[in-house]
Amino acid sequence: VKTTVSISYLEIYNNNGFDLLDPSHEGKSIEDLPKVSIYENEEGRVHMSNLGQVPVASKEDALNLLFVGDTNRVICATPMNDQSSRSHCIFTLYVTTR
Repeated sequence: VKTTVSISYLEIYNNNGFDLLDPSHEGKSIEDLPKVSIYENEEGRVHMSNLGQVPVASKEDALNLLFVGDTNRVICATPMNDQSSRSHCIFTLYVTTR
């Protein structure tokens, strides 16, 4: 039996999805990144395109990707919170056993 784990990190900001682990993220504004398309098929299953999965070998790798994604999030100051993200994020672990 072989088990593999990969991770994706999706940010939803202004009704658009963005891949927080996309390697082209560095040095670009969020609007310049490729958008992740989120759609539902005829069976009611949700699918996403343009969302990458990064393989990990340890919990340290996974935590590092969580940190990388968090640093790529869109933040701006609000009167109540100087680090408001104004977005929603989904950090997903994909575990495959064969």
